[in-house]
Amino acid sequence: MKRFKCMYVFVVVLLSTFTYGQESLKMFVKESKVPCQGVGPMECLQVKYDNDKDWQLFYDHIEGFNFEKGNRYEILVTRTKRQEPIPADASAYQYKLKSIISKTPVSKEKGIYNTKMILTQLNGKKINSGKAFITINDETGTISGKNGCNNFNVKYTKLSSKNQIKTNSPMGTLMACDDESMKLEQEFNVAITNKKFKIVKKNNTVQFKNAKNKVVMEFSIPTQDQLWSFIAKNNWKLIALENVGQDYGKASIKFNPAEKKVSGNTGCNNFFGTYETNGDRISFDKIATTRMACIGEGNKTEQKIVSYLNSKDLRLDVADQTLNFYLNDKLVMMFGITK
Repeated sequence: MKRFKCMYVFVVVLLSTFTYGQESLKMFVKESKVPCQGVGPMECLQVKYDNDKDWQLFYDHIEGFNFEKGNRYEILVTRTKRQEPIPADASAYQYKLKSIISKTPVSKEKGIYNTKMILTQLNGKKINSGKAFITINDETGTISGKNGCNNFNVKYTKLSSKNQIKTNSPMGTLMACDDESMKLEQEFNVAITNKKFKIVKKNNTVQFKNAKNKVVMEFSIPTQDQLWSFIAKNNWKLIALENVGQDYGKASIKFNPAEKKVSGNTGCNNFFGTYETNGDRISFDKIATTRMACIGEGNKTEQKIVSYLNSKDLRLDVADQTLNFYLNDKLVMMFGITK
C-alpha cells in the first residue's frame, strides 16, 4: 500500500511539472492585421480574450495557427510561460493552437480604412520620398504609420458629417533622422495635430481637406503594379536577419517582375530562381546557387537565407525604404535600398 502511495505522489508531481505555467485561453482574432512596431516593423494580429470589449495588438506567434486575411476566428490556444532566461526579443509566453472553434468569412472593408496610404502632397508641396504613410483603423479610431522619420499614432473622433474627423495630438517614437526626414516629420505633425478634416477618396487618391475645402494632405493607395514597379527598380541589400541588424556583406536580392525571376547574393554565393505571388504572399522556386565554399558568418547567413527562400509561406511588404519578409508573421529578413 505504501508503495502505491509513493507512486501516486510521483505521478502527481510529474503531471504538475508538465502543466506548470500553462493555461488554456479562448481568443477572438480579427479578419485583418495592422502595422505595428516590435523589434522591427511588422504587422500584428488584432485579438480579444473572453470578456474583452476592445481589440488589442498581438505581437507574438501562435504555433500551428495559419491566419487567412478576411476571416474572423474564435480559437482555443495553450499559453505557456517561457523558462528563464528569456531572450531580449522574445515574449514571456509561447502560444500554441489547440483548436479552431469557428472561422467566419468577413466582407473585405473598402474605402479609406485599413489600407496603407502613402503621403504624396503636404500643404501644397509634392512629396516623393515615400517616407510618410498612414493607415486609418475605423474600429479603434486611430491613424498610425510613419511621419517621415518616426512611427506614430493619433486618436481621432468622427464628426456628424460623413467622413469628417477631428484628430488629437500624435504620439510616436523619438528616433533622430536626416535633416530632410526631420523637416517632413515636423511639418506633418503640425498638419495633423488637433485638426478637423473632411476625407475625400477618388480612385486611389485620398485627400484630407480643411474647413475651407483646401487640401492639407494627399495620399496615394499603391496598386500591386506600382508596388512591384518600386521593388523592381531598386537593389535591396540585407540589413537584418531574424531581427539581428548588422552588415551582411554582399547579401542582397533583386526582382524581375516581367519574367518572374529573382536573383541576388546569400552573403557567400550568388543565387537565382523564379517566384510567384498571391496578394502579399510570395513563393520561390528553382532556387540555385553558385558553389563557392564559405566559412564563418557568411556560411551561416547563406544557410538561413536559402532556408527562407525555400519556404512556401512567406509574406512580404514594403514599409518606408525597406523590403520585409515574414514567416508565420515573424519578420525574418529585412532588405534596404542600396545604390
